[in-house]
Amino acid sequence: MSGDELEACSSEIATVANSNQSSPFTTATDCGDVETMLEAEDFCAGGIECTLQNEDGSFPIENVERMQGTVVDHKVKCIIREAVLGAMKIQSEFSSSRAHFLRVLNYGRDLFCKGDPNIIKYWPKTWQDCISLLSGEGYTEAIQYWICLNREHPCCYDITNHQKNCASQLTYYYLSLHDKIRRWCSNPHFCEKMMAHWKERDHWLSNEVLFARNEIWDGERFKELSWFWNPEARWVIPALCPNCKQVVGSQSIKDELGLSPETHIEEHYECSISIQCPNCYLRFEHKPKVTSGGPRNIALIGHWDGWQPFSTSCKHSCGAIEVSIATMKKSDRCSTEEVYVSGFVPSYLLPNKCPISLDPFLEILVKELEDLFVNGMVVEYTGSSEGLPPGKIVIRCILLLWTGDYPAQAQVGKFIQGGIRPCRRCNVVGAQGSESTHYYYGNYRYHSRYPSDERDLNMFVQTMKDIECEDRPTVHATMARESGFTGLSILHRLYAAYGFNILKDLTFDAMHDVTLNIIHHHLLRYLEAGILSRNEIDGYVHASTISEAVTMAKHRDVAYQSILVGGKKYTSLSTHEVTEVFRVLKKQQLKHFTLAVIQAPSIYMSQHGLGGTLYRVGEHVLVSDDAGELSVAKIDAILAVNIEEEYHLLLKGEEYAQSVTETGDSRIHTSSENPFVESTSSMIFFPCKSIVRKVMLFPDPDHLHDPYMYVVIDHQRPFIPLNKEAVIVPHFPEAGDMVCVRGTIGNEVYFAHIQSVNKNSNTCQVYFYGNDPGHPSISASKYKRLKLQETVHWSSILGTAKGQFIGHYWVA
Repeated sequence: MSGDELEACSSEIATVANSNQSSPFTTATDCGDVETMLEAEDFCAGGIECTLQNEDGSFPIENVERMQGTVVDHKVKCIIREAVLGAMKIQSEFSSSRAHFLRVLNYGRDLFCKGDPNIIKYWPKTWQDCISLLSGEGYTEAIQYWICLNREHPCCYDITNHQKNCASQLTYYYLSLHDKIRRWCSNPHFCEKMMAHWKERDHWLSNEVLFARNEIWDGERFKELSWFWNPEARWVIPALCPNCKQVVGSQSIKDELGLSPETHIEEHYECSISIQCPNCYLRFEHKPKVTSGGPRNIALIGHWDGWQPFSTSCKHSCGAIEVSIATMKKSDRCSTEEVYVSGFVPSYLLPNKCPISLDPFLEILVKELEDLFVNGMVVEYTGSSEGLPPGKIVIRCILLLWTGDYPAQAQVGKFIQGGIRPCRRCNVVGAQGSESTHYYYGNYRYHSRYPSDERDLNMFVQTMKDIECEDRPTVHATMARESGFTGLSILHRLYAAYGFNILKDLTFDAMHDVTLNIIHHHLLRYLEAGILSRNEIDGYVHASTISEAVTMAKHRDVAYQSILVGGKKYTSLSTHEVTEVFRVLKKQQLKHFTLAVIQAPSIYMSQHGLGGTLYRVGEHVLVSDDAGELSVAKIDAILAVNIEEEYHLLLKGEEYAQSVTETGDSRIHTSSENPFVESTSSMIFFPCKSIVRKVMLFPDPDHLHDPYMYVVIDHQRPFIPLNKEAVIVPHFPEAGDMVCVRGTIGNEVYFAHIQSVNKNSNTCQVYFYGNDPGHPSISASKYKRLKLQETVHWSSILGTAKGQFIGHYWVA
């Protein structure tokens, strides 16, 4: 609020306040003004009721004074609340301290109140006064905890709500999930964004629907947890141990009742049973409860990362525990505005090389997640999406997965970074060099063909617990190096609730893995040396301008005959559109597949016309189907669709059909003898190579102002089809394989039958197969073994040959 506005409001309130003091009586007109203000400001919630009126509808003088005082109080508090929020915004923008905030607040008081005691009495004097003033608007302050963490007791820590006489105590401020969810549900627009998963429920509720993996709910894990949102699914609510407050899983409850995992429990929920906590072994009475899934339930994505708060390296590193909402679309979820901090961790105060250093900070979050899943929380849900009315509902919350870079994931999941068994998901074993303490992990070709067995979490939980309780540093380090774990992650507590698996639900670090480190380094080297171009790496060819596209097409091979031109962006396709794309490309639609779509405003076809042709969105083209039939289409989108790491250039457009007369004959324009076409209002996909030439559509001369058919004006532009190069993947050879071998001259490819493999020199002894000159009648696809045995290096092998042996011949 500006200074002029504050001054005007101050004068208005001062005038009303002075009028209350100077006049003991109020006219009927004044009473009417007060009543109007009460209606406009909705002061009934502030305690003013209709009983303040007389029987004849008039207001007693003493009640009018009370009403006027209430009006003044409310207006003053509203304006002061805006001023406090403005001061907090200034504090946030300038990163100022709390003392500086109070100085700004005092300056605002002097500017606004101008010494009037009737207004100064409402102005907050301390930070706590500001918090009390804002609490009426839903503001809650962070919860303060004191955490005792010390190297002297490396396996234990303590969390309290009050300060103790301990030199190792750390102060930690935690922002509650309950407050976050309450605010999220109070905004109808935000509720709409959180229901994105339910709008695409056909992707994960049904096991038979084919879909592209564009969103997080297209994955297997979301489908496994579909009961959490499915209102038709009934499931047992786990119990919370009254002693240690940890979750006792629903399966433990069913085991006590002697029921199988598939048995429903509706008929047993009235009885109380005795169950035992697997953590503290306390046996307590529990009454089983059953609930249904809720479409408005929330799934969260956790994240932890540390950083240096200052530009230079210093001893004040810190980190943040954050959450985001998984049920949002990734375009919304990945925005920085949708990342919510749970707490800041003073990493520089934590003990070094202590596996449990992050546990107390995570435990506060995990306890709240357990409570939100078991007990839920009652909220006033303001959204009304997908036929679900607003109102008070019980919302539950789960943690879907945890993200972070490699060091952060190792810290949260308590995984060792290296060692004998470095992978948390498989049993690959490292080998130590003879003159080094490092472990190396080779045989990539072998592991690509024969992947290692996956790790089963239940087989390693006891090992993790033993390492967690080991307080001898050398023994702890040896156990960690041999197993790959430094302890049992605090997130494992959620496994009993809904199967949160720390081996799988802590995602891989996509930013620092091999693809973006080693390969990225070599690709940059290739780019700088001019061996590769950026377009060859992307898998499709793109140019910023038409001039650049023309230059590229002059010096390149067949892959550069179709070049996307202009600004490109990522987009998505609907389920129906994805099905149509697979049909057009004549590919079998898999149950699960990855699909990325890039959109461009134009495409340059270098083999069309003289000097090439640029096709733009909004233009009309003549396209040919497999049978050679021609049709007209309007280009609405130019797409590069990546299906399973292979790009396909497609055009999406509106189809036009040839106009026919009542007798079924084609309608032809009389003077030009060109055909008439009509829009079918249907969208089609077609490969860019099916474009024959560019055409123009002229409105029917007899209906220029409201045409329903158009004359096709054809320019007869020829084109050459587009070819695609194959991707070469390294092959792990074995004796008996028939492989394709690259020749030393040109791009010739030969068939070779592997007789033996030398893993030390990465070579193979092979017999080559070629055409038999003595039998010219044999088909060109049949090959006979040549006499000489030769040596071939693995790098020359392109892959497994497709075909079979028939007698002594290899039939490709």
